[in-house]
Amino acid sequence: MMMNLVRKIVLAVVLVVAFVEGASAQFTIQRRQPEQREEVKSDPYKAFGGFVDTKLQNDYYDHAAWLAERRRIRKERNTLEVQAMFQTSALQFENWTAGGNNTFSGLATFYLRHQYKQNRFSSDLTVNARYGMNYIDNAPFKNVDELKIKELLSWDIRNSWSYSVTINFRTQFTDGRVSRTDNTLKSAFMSPGYFDVSGGFTYAPKGAPYKITLSPIAGNMVSMLDERLYEQGLNGVPAGEKIYSMIGPSVNISYDKYFFKKKVRYRSTLYGFTNIVTPPTGRWDNTVDVNLSKYLSIQLYGVIYYLHSASPKPQYQYSATVGLSYKFKNK
Repeated sequence: MMMNLVRKIVLAVVLVVAFVEGASAQFTIQRRQPEQREEVKSDPYKAFGGFVDTKLQNDYYDHAAWLAERRRIRKERNTLEVQAMFQTSALQFENWTAGGNNTFSGLATFYLRHQYKQNRFSSDLTVNARYGMNYIDNAPFKNVDELKIKELLSWDIRNSWSYSVTINFRTQFTDGRVSRTDNTLKSAFMSPGYFDVSGGFTYAPKGAPYKITLSPIAGNMVSMLDERLYEQGLNGVPAGEKIYSMIGPSVNISYDKYFFKKKVRYRSTLYGFTNIVTPPTGRWDNTVDVNLSKYLSIQLYGVIYYLHSASPKPQYQYSATVGLSYKFKNK
């Protein structure tokens, strides 16, 4: 199980690097060619003893100036943010007459956002990963497992509107079981996997904390690629098939804003998709980060999710954690 987890984490990292490297190729600044600089000198040996100006050409290149200019342009075009958190708790009993279970839980979260802007073109990539385990009387059970990648590519039109293409990908890292006592397999890596591609228009006023993307045409694909699961007809994928796809309109709304002198941050994403065959699908993610110190923070997380093929009732998940955190931002 541990080796499978390592392999899948490595695969996820490769996907992230592929996204980032793809964007990096766009903003790479080419090295300048040496410039011709003209210098004017007097030639005292010219005939008739006169001083006649002659032009001498020399190759001129300032490498330090080129490096400084490249750094300035890269910082101007790119905004990179990374945040990693780890929260843990433990409860131990020894000869405790009132009884109780020995428990240990851990939750790791990772967030990356890379924004690139050059003239009318812009790219907004976000990566979210969450993985949590708990142990009750030495019996392990995975309770949080999710990987989400979103890419928004846009081309400015006018008045805060732009043409846009949105790509959403979501799956999990390791096998999911029914419960701590029921070891029946119910999910795995890319089983289910969700992949959405849509084209439309994005409204994003300059300086505003929100973006609204309306996509008249969107493709929604659900995969069940694991050989142990695809014959069972789970998550709306017909039994015996590995992929089920739908076409219809979608909407994406994102919000990201700091409060109280940047001590509190609220991030939210709302996604909706529908077609004429199945009931609408909706997912609303909310994250509140409270910075207690440079390396200590509180995180509140909640999601409401409705996918009729998975469950006829809405699904809820929420957590409140305190733990170590690391943050990096180039602006």
